Amino acid sequence: MGKDPLSISLLPELLIPLKALAEAKDLTVEELANRLLRSALPDDWIESPALEDQLALVPKQFIKGLVGKRFTDEGAKAYSQAARYEFQKHAALKGLDQDEALDELLSIALKNRGDIELINKILVGKHVLTGREIFEIIQSTGHCPMQRTLQDWSGDPLAALCKVFVDAIDL
Repeated sequence: MGKDPLSISLLPELLIPLKALAEAKDLTVEELANRLLRSALPDDWIESPALEDQLALVPKQFIKGLVGKRFTDEGAKAYSQAARYEFQKHAALKGLDQDEALDELLSIALKNRGDIELINKILVGKHVLTGREIFEIIQSTGHCPMQRTLQDWSGDPLAALCKVFVDAIDL
C-alpha cells in the first residue's frame, strides 16, 4: 500500500451484516470491505495517485450557473446508467430488493421535487434520459432531483455519479 491503512467507523447496521458476509465468504472484514470498495470504483480510479483530483463533486445545494446549461444526449445516457448502477449497488448494500428500494425512495424523491415515476423508470432501466430532459428538469427545479434523492437515500455523496453528471454538461 505504501501508506498507513485508513481507519473508518462504520454504522452498526452496516458492520453487523458486513461481518456476517465476511464470515460466510471465509474472508476477513478488511478483505471484504476492500473488495466491495474496489468494485464500487471505476477501474481507472483504482491505481490513481490523486483520486480527489478526478472527482468533480456536485454539492447537494444548487450549483450557481447550472440553470441554462445544456446536456448532451450521450452524457445523459451515461448519467442514467450511472444512476441505475448506484441504485442497484446501494440497494444490495442495504439488503433490499428492487421494489423495497424503490418504496424507500418515494418520500425522498417527493421531498426533492422529483418525478418519482420517471426516476423509477430510469433506475430500473426502462427509460434513458435525454439531454433535453435533464435541461428541463434543472430549469424547473434548480437541481437534479434524482441525484439528490439517491444521495439522501444512500447517505453517500455519490462522487462517481456527480462526475458523470458534470461530464454530461455540453461545454
